[in-house]
Amino acid sequence: MEQTETFFIQQLKEKLEVKIGFQILHFHDCRFFSDLLKQEKITVSSHTLARLFGILKDNHRPYNSTLNLLALYLGFRNFSIFCSKIKSSNSNLLINPACFKSGDFSYIALELAILSNDWKNLQFILESYDFRNSLEKNQVVEFLGNAVRNHKKKGEFLAALSEIENGRILFYESFVDEDDFENYYSDSLSKYYLVYRNDEMSQLFTCCFNCAKSIYNYKCYSKKELEFIFNFNYNQLHFHVISRIIELKILVSGIENKPMSQTEAIIDEMLNILPSYELEDQVWFLSRAIKALAFTDRLKKALNFHSFKLKIIDYYIQKGGKVDVVGDLIIQFICKLIYDESYENLPLKRLNGSHINETNARISIESATAFLYAQEPIKKVIESNLFSFAEKTGNGWIKGLITNK
Repeated sequence: MEQTETFFIQQLKEKLEVKIGFQILHFHDCRFFSDLLKQEKITVSSHTLARLFGILKDNHRPYNSTLNLLALYLGFRNFSIFCSKIKSSNSNLLINPACFKSGDFSYIALELAILSNDWKNLQFILESYDFRNSLEKNQVVEFLGNAVRNHKKKGEFLAALSEIENGRILFYESFVDEDDFENYYSDSLSKYYLVYRNDEMSQLFTCCFNCAKSIYNYKCYSKKELEFIFNFNYNQLHFHVISRIIELKILVSGIENKPMSQTEAIIDEMLNILPSYELEDQVWFLSRAIKALAFTDRLKKALNFHSFKLKIIDYYIQKGGKVDVVGDLIIQFICKLIYDESYENLPLKRLNGSHINETNARISIESATAFLYAQEPIKKVIESNLFSFAEKTGNGWIKGLITNK
């Protein structure tokens, strides 16, 4: 093979690993990746993948059909177009190496600025990145989120991000660290983010995040903030914020021991607005409602609401059992293990991709699923750790899922 083609194939492999969220190092990784491709109706055998990634030794050039299928998985019509995109990115990089939008290699400049505490150039690089015309926004978001989490001068980093528009959008509004180790994210929303985002929508998002976090961690929540939250007209809001408000309404209704009829009314309110949203958006409403119901020990009663049950099953069927976010894991748990025995023969799936901002929730729900299927002694090991881990990380709703089975 020519050196240029070798380079493009290496680029293809790297971008595939970024998309699936793990490195392909062993043959079982190839089997898992092959299964992921089948979910997208793309057929590439595990042996073909093993040869491509060097796990099985083979000096032959990969077939064009294989390269075209893998490029298609990345969102390109074929491998030739993928190569053209890489060439274009690299040409721009040579012209303007400091510009973040110019290509993958500018990650080097960004990472070096972060590690050097060079906040001025960090801001310059990020502000030059046009995420609206980028295929890699999610990759950038996770890169930033991971860098913030592990930085020794986290406060300075968070302050620098809050001062620029792309920092606010790509970190504070896109990464949304649900794990929130030692409250760093929730604290930074008030300390840094709201200094530059003083509109009502941003205040509402911050209040919703902090109130729900307080409740799930068995701490006091602000009645004043709840009043501010519940007085908003849904028509003015982003679906993520609306789903958080509904979650909070269910939580407060349960905590204050209101009649179950009030909770049912909140669920009906949610079901009435769901048809206005795309399928990929509906998962946030359904999964957050399920979490709140499980946490307040009202899930079992809510599952008797026929329309609520049918909507969750309908979502699962329309999604084809595909698992893309933590919310899909929650709905999978409900559909297969609580609602209907006919779902028990469908294969259980783990989360595709890394989703590092919800690591604790992912571990909790996947462990809860494994607990119900595991055999001894593994079942006992999971049982000894699951509930304490969930409670410690603000995912105590997991216990409500299992006990409401």
